[in-house]
Amino acid sequence: MMNLISMKETQVTEFVCDFCNKQFQREQSMFKHMCETKRRVHEKDNAGNRIAFQCWLAFYKKNTNSRKPKTYLDFVKSAYYIAFVKFGNYCVDINAINITRYLDWLLDNKISIDSWTSDQVYNRYLIYYLREEDPLDAIARSIETTIKLAEPDNIKAGDYLRYGSKNKICYKITNGKISAWMLYQSQSGIEFIESLDEGQQRLIFDYINPEQWALKFLRNKEQVKQVKELLKEAGY
Repeated sequence: MMNLISMKETQVTEFVCDFCNKQFQREQSMFKHMCETKRRVHEKDNAGNRIAFQCWLAFYKKNTNSRKPKTYLDFVKSAYYIAFVKFGNYCVDINAINITRYLDWLLDNKISIDSWTSDQVYNRYLIYYLREEDPLDAIARSIETTIKLAEPDNIKAGDYLRYGSKNKICYKITNGKISAWMLYQSQSGIEFIESLDEGQQRLIFDYINPEQWALKFLRNKEQVKQVKELLKEAGY
């Protein structure tokens, strides 16, 4: 009969990866092991992954009838994981405006998931969104942007549209950080538009289309009055 000592010597303790069920004889080997599922779980706190998970939950809710709560591990094992993480990282990289609305727009317009990280697609959404968003949100973002731009140049935020870099301002207009609400409803904004050369005007035209915005202002007179007063008080 095998004695107790020899039994202990022949026994092998197995350690198992919780994610792929791979077995290891040593605990240290298991800790060092990095399967694809384990790697994905470890990246869950990355900004892009957090966005990806929330968007996947919204996508799943909109496209299925299941009411069963979904976990991050469900997301990790989903066939859509890579596509959604790519989308999440894209939103972080471009500092996308209102990602929840962007996702809704993509789904409502039946945009292929392969195109969700296309700059052309995002610009289509952005032009649409900028005309539809709450003007107070637009003004808050625009003021915050001019404050950040003005500080390094030692310019008052309210004067940045007058004296700041026109190219920087145009760039901020094309990524939605400075809104047509500020440009058309402040004295400094009007002066800025009038000072642009032909190339700069073409660059920002789609984002501040005069005819479309004039019609919007005409239909929202109370909001226009509120925005004008707010910008005047802020020194714009």
